[in-house]
This record gives sequence, C-alpha cells and structure tokens, in this order.
Amino acid sequence: MINTHIRKTRLALSALLTTLVLATPAAQAAPGQWTQGYGQGNLEYFIDAQGMRLLIGCPTQEGSADAASSVTLMAVTSSQEVKKFAVKVGGHTFEGPFEADSRVGENNFVALLDGLRKGEAVVSYGGKTITFAKSNAAQVLPAYGKKGFQCNLG
Repeated sequence: MINTHIRKTRLALSALLTTLVLATPAAQAAPGQWTQGYGQGNLEYFIDAQGMRLLIGCPTQEGSADAASSVTLMAVTSSQEVKKFAVKVGGHTFEGPFEADSRVGENNFVALLDGLRKGEAVVSYGGKTITFAKSNAAQVLPAYGKKGFQCNLG
C-alpha cells in the first residue's frame, strides 16, 4: 500500500515537472532592452531587435575557466548564428563573431562593451542592417575594470 502511494506520488511529481519544463519559455529579452542571464556559472548579456539577438557570452572562472568571452549574432526563433556580421558602435567597427581569446580579441571585446554602454549599435549582416538601442546597457552590461566584471579574457 505504501509502495503504491509512493509510485503515485512520483508519477504526479514527474508529470508536474514535465509540465513546468515544457511551459517555461527560453530566455527572452524585452525587445530593445538588454537582459542578463546566468547559467552553469556563466553570464550572458543579450538584446533583441527585428528577430535577431546580439549576444555577449561571458564565461567566468566559476563556470568555464578555459573559455573566452565572445560576441555573436543569431536569429531569436531558431538560434542559428550569423557567420559574418559587423557591429558599428562609437565610431568603431567590430567584425563578428569574435572571441576575447587573444590580445586583439580582448581589446576589441572590452572596447565593444564600453561602446555599447554609451550608445546604440548598428549591426550589418547579409545586406541587412539592424539598430540595437543603447536603452539600459549602462545598467546591465559589465564595465571592464569595475567591481563585478567577471568575463574571461585572453
């Protein structure tokens, strides 16, 4: 009798968990607003516009100590990454995608973050152009050299 009760309870819990997992949407950003996400010890920052997502991946020492921070552009619905794009911000153009796994990559990553905190980004890819607003970037994106900056560099 107790075993039957335990089995029924486990089945009910399993069904509940399955329902919760299926009902939970993937990480969503409010269009035009920077969002911070965290998972498995790694930080990510992203903004959505016109069906595309500009994503800044910040592996941390606690998460992926050997992985470098990166910048990618992807379609929101399919998560398919764009193979070649350019981000123009603060008078500078950064060719993407790229990682902060070298001195040049590290310098570009830090300069891009600084530029995004100060102004909008114009992203070009495949003959298309999207403007990602500055919006709340200064409050969400990490500032290099400041307390709380955890992105792996070099």
